[in-house]
Amino acid sequence: MIAEIACRVPDSLGAYRGGVAAGPGGPAATRLVALRDPAVFDAALSAFSAGLGETGEPRDRRALVSYWSQFYFAVLATPALTALLRLGRPLPLAFDRTSLELDAAGRPARLLVEPDTRAPSAGPPPGLAGLIEDHLNPFVELCHARCGIARRVLWGNAAVILDYVAREFGEADAPARAEVAACLGWCAGPACATRGPLAQALCPGASGCRRRTCCLRQRLPGVPSCGALCPLECSTGRCSESRC
Repeated sequence: MIAEIACRVPDSLGAYRGGVAAGPGGPAATRLVALRDPAVFDAALSAFSAGLGETGEPRDRRALVSYWSQFYFAVLATPALTALLRLGRPLPLAFDRTSLELDAAGRPARLLVEPDTRAPSAGPPPGLAGLIEDHLNPFVELCHARCGIARRVLWGNAAVILDYVAREFGEADAPARAEVAACLGWCAGPACATRGPLAQALCPGASGCRRRTCCLRQRLPGVPSCGALCPLECSTGRCSESRC
């Protein structure tokens, strides 16, 4: 837990206050770059699969990776947006300098960060665009490389969670909120934001934004669909929204 972040997290997001912590972590912490090793990635995925009650090879590896990524993005989103919207600065979440801890069920539980010693000119762009470039894009490419899952599925998972978390902050710091809003497609903004992968992953609806691409999670035994967020639910008339 990073104290100055944790104390600024909205109560409605309190379960994710400790999603990012400073330091190297314990012996079970895994460097994110190590997940590029197929054996390391498969071990993490096997732990998650076992936590869901599956034995042997997963029936649908892409669905499993997609569902695992939803827990990952949930851990990341609240601390990252708290830093941007309440402190006006990003957390040092460069993919190659961050580690991951899993819980007993194999779910992503905490990200561990190191101080960012790069010169400002060498770092990513500020705001949510920086998180996309420095962390989300390498993570999406990693998952795509390991199982062939479509990138748009992963961007949809990230966008839905970031969209939800950002809305929980209400009217936060205006400049930071404007940049986050543009990246999520809420409003007009620079082309690099409004045409970015997060904005393109969502479409507006009467009850809020929802994903354009199915996340596949309902293919896993015992795992329900994401309900009104699911484009398949809407295409079959099981939700009140129209397709986008």
